[in-house]
Amino acid sequence: MMAFRFRAGDYSVERAVRRIAREQIDGALAAIDGKNAHVATHEVRKCCKKVRALIRLVRPGFAGYVQENEAFRDIARGLAGSRDAKVLLDTFDLLAADAQKRADPALFGPLRGQLAHEPARPARGATAEARLGHARTLLAAARERIGGWTLECHDWGAQGAGLRKILRRANKAARTLAREPTARHYHELRKLMKYHWYHTRLLVPVWPAMMQPRAAELSRLADLLGLHHDISVFEERVAGRLEGSGYREVVETLLALALRRRARLEREIGPLVARLLAQAPRALVDHWQALWGIWRAEHGGGEAGTANGQVA
Repeated sequence: MMAFRFRAGDYSVERAVRRIAREQIDGALAAIDGKNAHVATHEVRKCCKKVRALIRLVRPGFAGYVQENEAFRDIARGLAGSRDAKVLLDTFDLLAADAQKRADPALFGPLRGQLAHEPARPARGATAEARLGHARTLLAAARERIGGWTLECHDWGAQGAGLRKILRRANKAARTLAREPTARHYHELRKLMKYHWYHTRLLVPVWPAMMQPRAAELSRLADLLGLHHDISVFEERVAGRLEGSGYREVVETLLALALRRRARLEREIGPLVARLLAQAPRALVDHWQALWGIWRAEHGGGEAGTANGQVA
């Protein structure tokens, strides 16, 4: 699969958006045709996340945003069940590994076995192959629509406003989280910072020496917030087994370890978010706009005369 980024050879942002979306869909379709359901599910969901981030970057000038965002969101949701079931067990194993330093490993087997045999709720009634087949049909249809995608703005004007909007929302989410550090608020920040990570990856070519380290730190943050979310979901799922299930001891042990893990993650997440959001959104966007203009001029650019177009 091609790199998820703009290229110096892209004549316009509009053409670049179409190219990148097609490349992501083609990679997902190839994964489905590869016949490994687990790999294909992962690749299709990743494709949908990237395309949604891509069109969110140009959302202010993309009339088709709402329709396409919903389309790719629904494709990913159709495959969520099998992924959620795997994450639940992976989180169980992570916490059980910690617990086994202090407890009998045999304590955890029965509960894990029960969780492993529970049907994945969103996936009930359809095989993985059937869900992937449906996803393939929807992705192929989406690919056909890409030729009709148009942007009302050009060059930096097509993306600057979208970049700034996500940063502003991320700053607001970080302030809310500082006041109320709930699982829901961590998840909201996670979604926004992940969009910013994808946007940074798209713009790495404007100055790789600066943008690649930022993208790497955003990737690290995505991993930390992702694990935090997985643990929060795990806690919610197993907490209901405290009473009358015969698993009280193991559930209490796992919940205590989950709490400890989350606390460690939060101590790492807080300073990293603060550093990544230290620059005001407008200042960051203005800086990146200048870098974009230099990069486009250096490589001959496209959309003549608009390399320094102002953000609406």
